[in-house]
Amino acid sequence: MEVGHPLAGKTPRTLAVMLLVLAVPYASPRLRDYRVVAAPWDKPTGDTTTTSSEFVTPVGKLGDAALKASENKASVTNALPAASDGRPTLDAVALAKVAGSLAVEDPTEHALDAFYTQLAKTERKEPGAVTRVLHYGDSVITSDLISGTARRLMQARFGDAGHGFILTANPWEWYFHNDVMHTASDGWNAQRITGPFVSDKMYGLGGVSFHTAGAASAWFSTADKGDYGRSVSHFDIYYLEQPSGGDADLVIPGQKTLLLSTRGEQKVSRMMTVEVPDGAASLSIRTRASGDVRIFGVALEREKPGVVYDALGANGARARLWEGMDADHWSEQMALRKPSLIIVQYGTNESEDGSINGEAYERSLGALVEKLKAAAPASSVMICAPLDRGEKSDTGEIRTRKIVLTLVELQRKVALEHHVAFWNTFEAMGGQGAFARWVKASPQLASWDLTHPTPAGAQVIGDLFFKALTTGFAAYRGNATKGPPGSGARD
Repeated sequence: MEVGHPLAGKTPRTLAVMLLVLAVPYASPRLRDYRVVAAPWDKPTGDTTTTSSEFVTPVGKLGDAALKASENKASVTNALPAASDGRPTLDAVALAKVAGSLAVEDPTEHALDAFYTQLAKTERKEPGAVTRVLHYGDSVITSDLISGTARRLMQARFGDAGHGFILTANPWEWYFHNDVMHTASDGWNAQRITGPFVSDKMYGLGGVSFHTAGAASAWFSTADKGDYGRSVSHFDIYYLEQPSGGDADLVIPGQKTLLLSTRGEQKVSRMMTVEVPDGAASLSIRTRASGDVRIFGVALEREKPGVVYDALGANGARARLWEGMDADHWSEQMALRKPSLIIVQYGTNESEDGSINGEAYERSLGALVEKLKAAAPASSVMICAPLDRGEKSDTGEIRTRKIVLTLVELQRKVALEHHVAFWNTFEAMGGQGAFARWVKASPQLASWDLTHPTPAGAQVIGDLFFKALTTGFAAYRGNATKGPPGSGARD
């Protein structure tokens, strides 16, 4: 009797069909909800989920993320580019082209007035004229490479007023700041806009609330080498005052230890300033295990005119996740920080989706813009488009993900409708197919994850952005007599 192949029977065939059916949802992100288990190449769930309308809504659990001890002492080599030549004009678009960049789009011609007015005061070295920039974004900003380049260039041009805001501890493995030293012990817990969440929706300036009821410490210091980040004249500790608040010691070498008490009758944002002689200095925060201490971060600043550039990136962040931030609390944080320009740069994580509900995305991003405008009414707001992002075709060719093109246009539309500035990072990089060219460039400008720039590539983007800002400022100054109706000179 002839025996057939053991896999040719009815039962194996049935199992094969079942496996094939189960495998279908793994072929497209649109079918993610029909998967039996998460695919190994999927991002961990818990922070976000894809709805039937293919729009990401924040979900997750309240709770803590226990943080390990962390250290940020390395220096990233990020040499400044040579100054570009060119004959200046008073037209921002033409001036940006001469400088080798793409101009900022301003739908009102006055969207950046608040920023440029303060920057003009900084340039004139008026006492106390500090121009603060807050750059919100995702993992592209978390590593402080694009923002670090922009910080260096802005400070070289307008003056160094300090490194700026640093989170209390490292909430993500990729969190890194250039030109500063920072360590934290274990014992800190974090709640983040990307999850786990906090019930009162108070995440501080950077979208992360750090707390401990035990003994934990964090250390902040100026850089010990290089040309940047070498001086500070005061440390500003941003914390939450609350009924259950505990105490912490603030230690400056060579000075008397100060007490920080976070206890108060109600929850409210506070800032404590510790002054030091301008120059190299460090600050240690050591909690006393006397109650729950919530510290959002520390800013290193100087008492001199200049620019401060805060890198506020969050791994896995999307614009929609800021819906979880309490509006009044954000207003308190902005009132303490006093920014002149707020930059919003998201899209990397949104581009993970196969497609997007355009109307829902416009509403969400528009709501974030309006929330920021309400929180910081004296500030300019700018949307920066996402970077190009590549994917491989069936033939192995690297091409731009189509959803990136959609996101860029949606963001431009939101900027226009909400009267805020827009800078097209995608086009500044070279537009469609840029990533394919950048991964093969020498030096290599983009990573083979087809998502993130290399440090060299981030430097290029930071330089392009700096040129866009400063050429717009040059045009603003040149046209100073053309201020808003009823006004005199702009600055």
